[in-house]
Amino acid sequence: MNLEFLPSFVNRLEGFVEIIAEDKPSASRKFQKEIIVACKEIQNFPYKHKKSIYFDDENIRDLVHKGFIAIYKIDEDAIKVFAFINRNNFSEGTAT
Repeated sequence: MNLEFLPSFVNRLEGFVEIIAEDKPSASRKFQKEIIVACKEIQNFPYKHKKSIYFDDENIRDLVHKGFIAIYKIDEDAIKVFAFINRNNFSEGTAT
């Protein structure tokens, strides 16, 4: 199954990584690599992670990593990673 990182995910992740890099460049690169690797692993087991608490859809899942959530949707032909949020600072509109 194909894996797609949508711009909404990429932009939020890059913004977070840039903030971390101001103080800890190596930590920011490490975090970015870890979250991308974790996302790539869902290709093999797309239903491994729990149903999203933010959406009422069995095909939308929350991948939790170090206090952050990558939200993805399982479609017939692809897995689309579309949101990146801090689970402690979620507000309406953050996940879209």
